[in-house]
Amino acid sequence: SVMLGNFPATMQLSPDGELVFVVNFNVHGEMETSDVSVVSAKEMVEIARIPTCTMPHGSRLNSDGTKHYSACMMDEELVEIDARTLNVSRHFLLTKGKEMGMNGAPPARVASDRMSHDMGGHGMEPPKPGDVSCSPTWAQPSRDGKRVWVACNKSSEIVEIDANAWTVLRRIPAGAGVYNLAITHDGSRLVATNKRDASVSIFDALSAKELARVPTTRKVVHGVAISDDDRYAFISVEGMGSEPGTVDIVDLISLRKVA
Repeated sequence: SVMLGNFPATMQLSPDGELVFVVNFNVHGEMETSDVSVVSAKEMVEIARIPTCTMPHGSRLNSDGTKHYSACMMDEELVEIDARTLNVSRHFLLTKGKEMGMNGAPPARVASDRMSHDMGGHGMEPPKPGDVSCSPTWAQPSRDGKRVWVACNKSSEIVEIDANAWTVLRRIPAGAGVYNLAITHDGSRLVATNKRDASVSIFDALSAKELARVPTTRKVVHGVAISDDDRYAFISVEGMGSEPGTVDIVDLISLRKVA
């Protein structure tokens, strides 16, 4: 085992199997800037701890393993790490009407700078009238690395960003409380879990058309993983109270839940 930062939440193994990138979500005490741990998989030693933002979530590398993406739930930002230098290379402000891509690491923040979200339900809270915040919960690069999709849990949108120009391409309407994302290995389908809608959405990655919205067995839908042959999406759904969790299996051809 290896010691990481507070509340490690999501991890991704580099394509060569050498490094593990782990976001430290950190819900301990007062909100403060957290970090991403980089672990040598062979030696099981933490070789870097990269400061990023408040409550980072999601941990995804592009296909060639050169860039790492995570989202800052409380700072409204997408953060890109250069996986070769292990430094933050760029960040992107996601608030509607204030979108802006910037170089370097996010600025240091004090408590008053941060979005005031109620995290008691971890993405289950609907936005208040007039709230234009994103509250990003996941970042997913496209297979060719040209785009990055970010799940805006609060606004129920997926923001599509041009990874080269570092600008917004479009804001895609999604299910209520869109939470986690995954892309098929052939790059043709984007799968999203909708935490406040108790459903899973399947999008055509090129057109952004929602092809299907599939209800889940239980209410608190969470993560998604896709089989190597792109046939099935496996959806983790949390139970409430003493209720057991489930894994729902969605057929990506028939676009329905099959188990």
